[in-house]
Amino acid sequence: MRKPFPDDDGDPRGSPYDVGPMPERDLWFLPGLPEDRPPTDPPWIVAPREVAGAAPDWRRAEAAQYRALIDAATALARFGERLRSAPDGVAERIALATVAALLRAEGIWIGAERIALYRALRVASDDSARDLARAAWAVRRLTGAGESPLNGVETFLGRSAVPDPQSPLPGERAVGDELEALGAEWIAAIDALADAHPLTQAACGLALWRGRGLTPWPETLEPSVAALRLGAGDLAPFLPIAEGHRLDRDALSGTPESRLAAFCAATRAGALSALMEMDRLSAWTLRAQRATADMSGRTPPQVIAAFRRFPVLSAELLADAAGCSRPAARRNLTVFETRGLIHEVTGQERYRFWTARL
Repeated sequence: MRKPFPDDDGDPRGSPYDVGPMPERDLWFLPGLPEDRPPTDPPWIVAPREVAGAAPDWRRAEAAQYRALIDAATALARFGERLRSAPDGVAERIALATVAALLRAEGIWIGAERIALYRALRVASDDSARDLARAAWAVRRLTGAGESPLNGVETFLGRSAVPDPQSPLPGERAVGDELEALGAEWIAAIDALADAHPLTQAACGLALWRGRGLTPWPETLEPSVAALRLGAGDLAPFLPIAEGHRLDRDALSGTPESRLAAFCAATRAGALSALMEMDRLSAWTLRAQRATADMSGRTPPQVIAAFRRFPVLSAELLADAAGCSRPAARRNLTVFETRGLIHEVTGQERYRFWTARL
């Protein structure tokens, strides 16, 4: 019998059933891995398998869902054309609402107003700082800051070469060579659908992104933002998503056809919702301009532009956005509220926030 070693309690006598460690040469049932294996392979040997959802499957799905694809593309074209003629700040407002809807898919209830405050003033609690930072990254990508995901996934994500220790699943987050190799495979798969519609490419890209593990499975924000940028094509800066809709409803067992149908439905609903929001903002802007026509100075137009850009505003945020002092911001808030253009949403005497009365 081999000499026993101390047990878990530190008893040097050990246990009569303990044995010494087995030499590595005796582990004949664990064959070693080749040293030149690709960084995308798992750390164990797996049987060869066919990748589901190849390019021919998505082309057939596109042919089967062409009516839904046309409806979604038409709504997207209307949204993009309307957005080009919209005042500054409208695109950011819709991007904030879209990111808030994407976070709902992860079960994270953060409103567009909190994301806006974090982007402007870095206002966040300890338990929401990471999610708000992710949301701010998503808004920047949707509004055009940063490269397209097709120009490099690692650059698009802005991910460092070391895992994020605050990630819910830090060990499952691809970094470094693994992320670069997975990103190259993902881009190659999208290039194989170069003759397909951008919405089809985006739906396929979302499925492949999640299936290949570029992002931990519970986190849907990064692949969704990549799909929203990819699917917009030349029609709009990004695909808007409405509250209550999600892109990956059939992510676990759906076929390419069902996934494309869900993607097109979410795109159409988001574009129509964004068009209605822009109609409300346009009507409110005209009403606000008429109601403040008697006010002189440059501050009232700046206040109108700020309320068009942000879902909610505090006096501090309004002063920063309008380029005026805090007392001037408070005076304008009082005037706008008295004339029925805005209303206070907190019901408090301190730390108050206002929103446009659309």
